[in-house]
Amino acid sequence: MSGPVDPLELATAYQRSAVVAAACASGVADAIAGAPRPAEAVAAACGTSPRATRALLGGLVALGLAGRGPGGYALSADGAPLASDHPASVAGIVAKEWFFYQAWAGLPESVGDGHARIPPWRDRLAADPGRSLDFLRALDDLAARFGGELPALAGLEGPGRLLDVGGGAGSHAAALARAVPGLEATVLDLPAVEPVLRERHPELAFVPGDLDQPRFGRPPTERWDAVLLANILHDHPAGRCQAIVATAAGLLVPGGTLLVYEWVLDDDGDGPPAVALFDLMMLVENEGGAAWTAPQLTTWLAAAGLTAIETRHGAGPIAVLRATAP
Repeated sequence: MSGPVDPLELATAYQRSAVVAAACASGVADAIAGAPRPAEAVAAACGTSPRATRALLGGLVALGLAGRGPGGYALSADGAPLASDHPASVAGIVAKEWFFYQAWAGLPESVGDGHARIPPWRDRLAADPGRSLDFLRALDDLAARFGGELPALAGLEGPGRLLDVGGGAGSHAAALARAVPGLEATVLDLPAVEPVLRERHPELAFVPGDLDQPRFGRPPTERWDAVLLANILHDHPAGRCQAIVATAAGLLVPGGTLLVYEWVLDDDGDGPPAVALFDLMMLVENEGGAAWTAPQLTTWLAAAGLTAIETRHGAGPIAVLRATAP
């Protein structure tokens, strides 16, 4: 970060996050997405406390996300995406971040004991499939906004078959399929994930699989021209990452390409700023998870027998490591 930093301003930033989350979760953002409405009418529509609703509306005005006129309150141009029916709605992303916001409150404890504050993804999916699948929808929304660099960094050419391991809603596989003529993309994930893929990217094929199974649950003779590990390795400790990379490499045809799309730390481990904060996020969210450096990732690719390993950085915080099967 450059310029002066005020620790107290950072310490109170949670208030703004909570205003945004409350506006979406309470339905207030949706209630003022159209014509202006008085605070009392908003409270009646949402079934919320009139006094609290008035205070929340005031907070939205203070943040520039809403305005107040003769007819009452309405979302501003900047606040419009908070509405769930906006074409570029961020409401799903806000809900995802609010879930993790609460986990981040346990960061001091995570720093003390080194453990995550929420259960693993597999357990969350089994215990609360609705919220977990909404999480995948939010990731798809984020990829639509910020994942545009992947196709160029991946550098895939010509026809072929790609397996997106743990691909969730299919965001990254779909981006590559759109960019590469003749690329047939398939998403591998837990069976419970398939409905979100069908909803968001029905053009993609889906196969059930599991990171914990040999060959991710795929048949012994199956081979792919390219395998994608997109935002997978940061969920796991180092030893598990090496095993995942080795399994992915074993799915490639000779000369096939393994792509690792990840938040990559600088070699000193404290930058770029967005990745350093992401590393803390992994501490809170995933037991043993972390952001990794390019040398660490390269070591796992080389140990899997892959060659021609290169790291490609774009303008954003996420990079692509590309490697070739012998």
